[in-house]
Amino acid sequence: MISLNIFSKCPHMGNPKTRLKDFLTKDERTFITKYMLTNILNEVSQLNDEVMITLWIYPNIDHPWLHELKAKYKFNLKKQIGSSLCERMNNCLSFESSKHNQTILIGSDIPSLSKSIIMDAIHILSNKDIVIGPSLDGGFYLIGVNRLFKDTIDCTKPINILNLKKNITSQRKSIGLLRALKDIDTPEDLLII
Repeated sequence: MISLNIFSKCPHMGNPKTRLKDFLTKDERTFITKYMLTNILNEVSQLNDEVMITLWIYPNIDHPWLHELKAKYKFNLKKQIGSSLCERMNNCLSFESSKHNQTILIGSDIPSLSKSIIMDAIHILSNKDIVIGPSLDGGFYLIGVNRLFKDTIDCTKPINILNLKKNITSQRKSIGLLRALKDIDTPEDLLII
């Protein structure tokens, strides 16, 4: 069984997309977060039964909208655990990879992330220790591990593709890369998707 994990802030309670607050109202940021999360759930729901989907939400999972989504898309719903995004990502990867041979973690704000790209990541993990989907802004939209890993992401450094690659190669792990995609963080990211 492959563990596919989606990270998102709660659209209603997590103050999503704060870097867009000077450009969009809170209601607009809630709308775009809900739209992108629904979009990615539509894509991953097309994956086969060998993929177990979990939506990890920050700061909590109590909003009724999340439970409506869970009923519609049939995924597991969990609260992100940790004091920073890096710590929460490492906790998810460590927990899920202790139970599954392949664990993939994706963001929810990548409009062009598709089922076929996730299938490419699964294929890469059959030959590599780790797969990374770099984002055009220097970050990454996907990280996948092939067996148990702890502290895959170095939380003492900024979370970006260069630091991630350095940390992985220092552990003598092999890396496969997916094509770079755009995530939605700034007003400029909304202009061309």
